[in-house]
Amino acid sequence: MSILMHQAMKPHGARGVVMGWLMGSLNALQNRATVDALDPPPGGAVLEIGFGPGQALQMLALSRPLGLVAGIDHSELMVARARHRLRANRGDAALDLRIGDAGDLPFPDDKFDAAFAVNSFHLWPDQERALAEMTGVLKPGGDLMLSIRDFRVAGRFEPPGRGAETAKVAAEMLKDLGLQVRLREVVHSPRRATLLVRGRKCGRADD
Repeated sequence: MSILMHQAMKPHGARGVVMGWLMGSLNALQNRATVDALDPPPGGAVLEIGFGPGQALQMLALSRPLGLVAGIDHSELMVARARHRLRANRGDAALDLRIGDAGDLPFPDDKFDAAFAVNSFHLWPDQERALAEMTGVLKPGGDLMLSIRDFRVAGRFEPPGRGAETAKVAAEMLKDLGLQVRLREVVHSPRRATLLVRGRKCGRADD
């Protein structure tokens, strides 16, 4: 495994600081598209899986009147840097960022109005288990969103079209979990797009 890929999977040390900055820069448009597509209720609770330097959570917290901004990431460095970023940049929301794994979320069932992940689904060792965990911590009527990049031409990170294939796999997994699934495409340029796979948990919290 290359040093670049290893750092992308779990940033650490001095190189991890650089990787965190690079992730924030490369994912800026995708983070914005993802945040704009989320619609948690006022005072709602949101969870990000694999939040990296915390850019998407900051965007969301500063654009919505949230009650709780939470996340889990397996990089101690990214947890520390995201906490620093969000300490004074999250509006009135409470903050709960933890070290952990997508396949074993340390949160109670029916806690969050929205749970999302940006460019991390393809890295999860057990995708089905992780999606089941995310579904479990969602409130009835809550949204699970996977933000997946799709290169339209040969790029440095992956061949063209792989994101579209990944999105189809993710959509089928969400359907198998009983979620109502929608797929949306946000085109950033002729070279790159974001695919948003949304799964809505059946029911409403007040049913």
